[in-house]
Amino acid sequence: MKKITAGLTFAAVVGLSALSATPALAVTGAYPNCAAAAAEGVYNIPVGAPGYGTHLDSDGDGIGCEKSGVAYKAAQSAPVAAPVAPATGTKQIVRVPVGGADTGVATKGTDNTTLFALGGGFTLAAAAAGVIVVRRRNA
Repeated sequence: MKKITAGLTFAAVVGLSALSATPALAVTGAYPNCAAAAAEGVYNIPVGAPGYGTHLDSDGDGIGCEKSGVAYKAAQSAPVAAPVAPATGTKQIVRVPVGGADTGVATKGTDNTTLFALGGGFTLAAAAAGVIVVRRRNA
């Protein structure tokens, strides 16, 4: 009975930690170019969709790899590539995408390292609590 309880506790801790890490591991990049997107049959990629990158949007309207007469279709497998950095000395967004509010406030990217470390700490605390529970049951 003691081994079953310890095994279930361990499985629960591992399962919960895997669920909390899944969103962080699901980050995908943009297509390297429109030819790679076209090879998968993906055109008219909107901002926020998997595979979109500012380097694919030549006119800055929020749609990458534009092709008239073709509807957007999500890729079967999202590309995993490093995003292309803008050239030095140029603005990252030249024109506000359709529906965007031009507030004039500069934004900076978010760094989720702290939250990821906090989640790891909670996972270790849960594992320690599980070990304590098992040891107290055995005593």
